Amino acid sequence: MPATISRIAATTAVKTAYRHPSLKRWLLCALLCLFTTFSAISPIRAEDNASDRETLGLYYEPHDLEIAVATRSPRPLSHSAENITVITADDIERLNAHTLAEVLNTVAGVQVDLRGAPSIGATFELAGATSRHILVLIDGVTINDQLDNIAFTGQIPVQNIERVEIVKGPASSAWGSALGGVVNVVTKEPQKGSRFGGAAYFSGGERGTRDGRGELSGTMGSLGYYLAGGNLRGDGFRPFNASERSDLYAKLRWDIPENRGTVRLTLNYQKIGVEEGLFTWRDATSRLTNRQLFSTLSLDYALSDRLTLSGTLKGSRLDYNRNESLISTGEPSAFISNDEITVGGATLLTWRQGLHTVTGGVEYDHGKSDTSVSYPAWPDYNSAFSVRNDKWGLFLNDTIVWGPFALTPAVRYDLTSATGDHFSPSIGAAYSLTDKTILRAFAAKGYSLPRLRPEFRTPEKGWSIQGGLETSEIPFLWLRGTWFRSTAEDPTDRTVREGVEVEARTVPLFNTWLTAGYVFTDATSRSTNTEIPGVARDRWDLGLHYDDRTIRGALTGHYAWWNTPGDWGGKYKNFIWDLNLGWRLYRDRTTETEIFFTGHNLFNGRQYPDETFINPSRWFEGGLRITW
Repeated sequence: MPATISRIAATTAVKTAYRHPSLKRWLLCALLCLFTTFSAISPIRAEDNASDRETLGLYYEPHDLEIAVATRSPRPLSHSAENITVITADDIERLNAHTLAEVLNTVAGVQVDLRGAPSIGATFELAGATSRHILVLIDGVTINDQLDNIAFTGQIPVQNIERVEIVKGPASSAWGSALGGVVNVVTKEPQKGSRFGGAAYFSGGERGTRDGRGELSGTMGSLGYYLAGGNLRGDGFRPFNASERSDLYAKLRWDIPENRGTVRLTLNYQKIGVEEGLFTWRDATSRLTNRQLFSTLSLDYALSDRLTLSGTLKGSRLDYNRNESLISTGEPSAFISNDEITVGGATLLTWRQGLHTVTGGVEYDHGKSDTSVSYPAWPDYNSAFSVRNDKWGLFLNDTIVWGPFALTPAVRYDLTSATGDHFSPSIGAAYSLTDKTILRAFAAKGYSLPRLRPEFRTPEKGWSIQGGLETSEIPFLWLRGTWFRSTAEDPTDRTVREGVEVEARTVPLFNTWLTAGYVFTDATSRSTNTEIPGVARDRWDLGLHYDDRTIRGALTGHYAWWNTPGDWGGKYKNFIWDLNLGWRLYRDRTTETEIFFTGHNLFNGRQYPDETFINPSRWFEGGLRITW
């Protein structure tokens, strides 16, 4: 009788859910919970798949094989169905990079429009998905602003980055507003085994470019600390293009006794001043100043051998000001200010049992943005408005590993005060066909929040499917290929992005290796049945690398066919080649000193989609790096 009643109740629930979509979403969440709960008590345990590291170990350091960006809990990269790229601190150091935008510019599938000297605001895409569709995180804090839902990666310093995890494709089932993907910046941890360590860095180059940074790090007993600060400035490579950025970062970590977990406190402050250049078509020049402060307090605690609790409190403050002046007279023409405050938190539970790694949690964010626009010459057009957005998110995912097969179902439900509710399911599978070949498939629904301006209140939603292969079967060569098809729609248009991404890397031979990447993206508007201008149709990345632990170098080339209309004035027929060289002139057990040199745009190529933002011509810089 109880079983009969249960079947009747279940049937009734399904029929009711079918008639009411919102109940259907909650039923799917409940069914996933029941499935993972009952199947997780199975006595069968996941096999230790030793081939994971055999397949990928030649191309990533061991600690980089565990990633958390896709499901918000660590799992092997070989069990991930998503198209994920990991950039390590060593990769960043080889590039002599200044900002996150410069690092992203070397990744296949990422198209960056570098708009001038380091620290200038740069826009970027992930296989055609624009900046508004991509969530950028630092220590779990969203860097995207509320007003336009974008992040300025050209203003994020690199010295405190341990690694960057990039998901190319919807990640809304884990993070909410992330229709195009996620860029997750993981910052450095306090140095273990030493009370006092650190690094110092200085570089100088043409057009007054100077970058100075310092780090201090160590652990005393159960308390560790990491401090970093820097200043980057330059006169720019075209008129009214100077920039300056100052930043300060601090992390404290307390290790809970008996290795039960950690408590972390972070504080990150940035101040940026940028001259954006000349907008001759409207007789204007502008200067942007940003001050941003964000902080986190997080806990990771092992409740048992199988159950882990994670909690985070976070807050951020953004003070944004833009001053525009007339080129012809120098008189002020417009002033825009935006003051944003965001506070929130998240609680997660991760349960490992049998075949399963289940992660579920709830998070909340409260944000407000106060904006004013004034025109000295036309006071009647002055305006001011405020927007508020409260977001609740509930998510659940499972990674089910059975021998060479890994399945990841996931769901998330978001409720926002500004744009209503959003349901984001996904499912992915990864299969180790051999010890050296992994097949991947992934399908997901996602959304991105709109610009929270009075005239923009409708989010974009869409689906994405991907299929890929990663292999090192060919001797001395690693290959990864991904096919993708994504849609994004709002009440006015539906866009489709379809294409392929291919990456290759050789095994080091005589301390030398080659890298290559190609991405083709066909982006069309279904409302007009035409190609979308300004989306890079073809992207090439080539590299020649050398590192014998004393001398190292990298020659990298980047090319993008931006597919812009002729009246944009873009020029993009040239590869942009950069050369990075380094010599470790002194090294002992605890100290290392390196001098380095970088030649940017060696052949003075042109690569820009819009003549308003011409890329820098050939320029050089060099510097010194010391670690202890």
